[in-house]
Amino acid sequence: MSRAAWAIASLVLAWPLAACSPATRSPAAGPPPSAAAAFADESKPLSRYHSHRLALLLPLPDGPAWRIDDHSQEGLVATHAPTRSRVMVAVFGTDTLVGRAQCEELARAKKLVADEGPPDPRSVEDRVAITQGTYDTRIEVTLRPGSGPDHSLGGRVMAFGGFLRKCYVFDYSTEVEAATDEAVLSSRLAFVRARVLGGLELEPFDAVERDSSPAGWRASGPGPKLAPAP
Repeated sequence: MSRAAWAIASLVLAWPLAACSPATRSPAAGPPPSAAAAFADESKPLSRYHSHRLALLLPLPDGPAWRIDDHSQEGLVATHAPTRSRVMVAVFGTDTLVGRAQCEELARAKKLVADEGPPDPRSVEDRVAITQGTYDTRIEVTLRPGSGPDHSLGGRVMAFGGFLRKCYVFDYSTEVEAATDEAVLSSRLAFVRARVLGGLELEPFDAVERDSSPAGWRASGPGPKLAPAP
């Protein structure tokens, strides 16, 4: 994982959960075994879903286990039941030159991303970076304590990027049922921040796709070869 991803994991694990954790257990007893699923942190390339509609390649762990809707909404939405995860990616054009702030404002106006409800989330990373080589991007990772007898926890990775007259939006959310599963939540957020958002590929403006295959899963490795439009 990248240095930023490990920093996220450390911050999540350091988050004080005393206020939302269940009653303290005897140190001798140790924590109960976790039933929450984590993404396998393997070094091999991830399977990538190719959306012709949005002209992007989205890497996902446990590839075909994701249920993908790439037609009924403005953005692509992928859900993964074993980890209670959801990814939304949208790409859209604008009438004026844009940067991260304008793209975030437009994304929220379009209701592509939902505002967090109570309780208020805590930000563990909020930074500006150049992504996709040219996109002025804001990346934010947040944590949100949940409710219920076991005090569930939620996490989110969001990115808003703008370049010239084009925006992209990335929104990943996940949840664990119990506060004792905070380490699993941490690993998911770090993994997605480093390898899913980090591996997201937007096809260039002036490129023509030479592969006529339909949208779907692609073999791991370099993306399709692109050539300048004639």
